[in-house]
Amino acid sequence: MYIQTGKAADFMQTGLNDADLAAYAQAEDMLWVMLEDLLKPDDRPEIWAAFPQFLSALPMFSRVVRNSHAKAVGGGVQLDIRVSIALELLLAMCEAHEGQLDIAISRLTRVVTRQNNSILAQGALFHVHGMADPQNPKYKLEGRFCAKPFLELHVLERSTHQCCASWLDKSAGDLNTTDWEQVWNSESAQAVRASIHDGSYRHCNKMACPAIQSGSLPTKEAAVEHWPTLAGLITSLETEMPAGPEDVNLAYDATCNLSCPSCRTHKVAADAATRERYSEMQERAILPMLREAKSVFITGSGDPFASKNFRQLMERLTPDAYPDLRFRIMTNAMLFTPREWEKFPALHARVQSLQISIDGASKHTHELLRRGARWEVMQENLRFAADLLAQGQVEAMYLSFTVQVDNFHEMGAAVDLADQLGVTGLYFGKMTNWGTFSPDEYAQKAVFTPTHPQYRAFLAAMADPRLRSPRVILGNLVDYLPEHALAA
Repeated sequence: MYIQTGKAADFMQTGLNDADLAAYAQAEDMLWVMLEDLLKPDDRPEIWAAFPQFLSALPMFSRVVRNSHAKAVGGGVQLDIRVSIALELLLAMCEAHEGQLDIAISRLTRVVTRQNNSILAQGALFHVHGMADPQNPKYKLEGRFCAKPFLELHVLERSTHQCCASWLDKSAGDLNTTDWEQVWNSESAQAVRASIHDGSYRHCNKMACPAIQSGSLPTKEAAVEHWPTLAGLITSLETEMPAGPEDVNLAYDATCNLSCPSCRTHKVAADAATRERYSEMQERAILPMLREAKSVFITGSGDPFASKNFRQLMERLTPDAYPDLRFRIMTNAMLFTPREWEKFPALHARVQSLQISIDGASKHTHELLRRGARWEVMQENLRFAADLLAQGQVEAMYLSFTVQVDNFHEMGAAVDLADQLGVTGLYFGKMTNWGTFSPDEYAQKAVFTPTHPQYRAFLAAMADPRLRSPRVILGNLVDYLPEHALAA
């Protein structure tokens, strides 16, 4: 269907009997069935788990996959990217189950580096890492519970997600066209919740999710105690929520005063027509939804103080109208000045957390990766933010540092900065390709991949004792610590 192999005998050595040829043809037919099935974007953990039985039942399958892969690569066959990924995954699974785990992991790592947002490829890599480290409980997701799809809704430009979109690509719906109640309990939203209940986590980017990578997902029993309001849903495996989201992340306006190369190629500012569309969505869906919420996050898409829509929204979310609502603010801090703070009394003593993205601990690196920023202004505004923390105007303050080739050498210095400011925490995480880079460009930036020329230097940076600070949150980088297998 996708690779014209012709007769099965074309790939067989001469002298094979009819039974072998029939077995080869049967395996070849199954390859097309599996390729068709793997065109879906979600992870297929049930396929990966059943691979030993599958190879036992079809002993020629590995040979078919290798021959098809060789013909596609050696013959220069142009495949649909989804077919190409699926064929690579099947080959890696064959290698893994033939005892070539290192080769399989290397193959899958190359795939996910080039296709950073492929949930299917990330899931296959997660499974093979689990084969290589069978005693590690983080690779056993059955019986674990993630509350995010039951509590959160992230609102993007034309989609909504029940977690960060880089960790959960599946959209629950579009608030531009659909009421929030319908989106919150849409078929897609309930499918995500079902994947938590059944332990497949098939819609999640397992290699990027900090909770999965750090092994911090609680058991269902612990979740029942921690989230008593969800206890009934957890035990009865329900997917329809009787109440709206408790935590809402507003990330639909990408307007920003900076143009950081990690997320955009140029400065973004919403035009008048776009702002009007945002305003309509805010009136019809966002403001009513927030009446039931406990917290609102503004914003992971741009900067809240650069966006006219978000500024208007923050002004309207007063304690009188929304007495139970708390704010989580994410900013690059270039506009986070005492003068700006005074313009938003609704924020005062209602900020649950203030998150400031730094991505560097020196003037050179900060201004390189925060295009349009000035280090001197950043330092001044960081001190102001730290003062608000000390005064109790904000409950918690976090710095976030997105790791890549241009800044990994300053991770330790960033911890020193966090200590000087007295912040609550400092989060480190892998850089994600938001479509800003070509696959080759991203591979050059992704210093945390074993094939990167500076990978060893990155591992040395991860061994810095400052990263052991109780303030440090390593998220999806925890496996690169010296004592973990991935870092070896």
